[in-house]
Amino acid sequence: MLRKIFFIIAIAFSANVFAQSQFAVVDFQAVLESLSDYNLVILQLNETSNKYQEEYAKMSADIDKKFEDYQTLNKNNTPESIKQRRIQEIQNMQKRAEQFLETAEDDLKRQENQLIDPIKVRVKDAIRQVGEQNGFVFVFPAEAPLYQSVDVVDITEDVKALLQNPQ
Repeated sequence: MLRKIFFIIAIAFSANVFAQSQFAVVDFQAVLESLSDYNLVILQLNETSNKYQEEYAKMSADIDKKFEDYQTLNKNNTPESIKQRRIQEIQNMQKRAEQFLETAEDDLKRQENQLIDPIKVRVKDAIRQVGEQNGFVFVFPAEAPLYQSVDVVDITEDVKALLQNPQ
């Protein structure tokens, strides 16, 4: 008899636990974009990117100028050795411009990771905290689910509020 009562209590308890299980979604990008420090980092990265683009544009203009100069040499009776030297200069300038572009892209990626990763960690911690506070079993990215029942809770605003007003 005691076993039957224990078995019934165990079934009722596990049914109650499963009934309380909840799933949630969060729009990670929307949470990020709601943070002022994230937006400041994006502005800073855009400024750096613009500076790199300006420098690359100057390098490209110099290459174009050298090429125009080469074309005028080609029209004149310029010795072949001078023409070859100018072609080599243009090729070297193009190679430096390509290397500059690669270095700029690598630097921007490094800066992005260095500046944005800590913010992403804060957002993930806030998502975990909201999930734990509300007893959610899983929190999925809002953009990932192929199907979402009405029983799924969107915690995006809760995460934003927690990040805006940390406890």
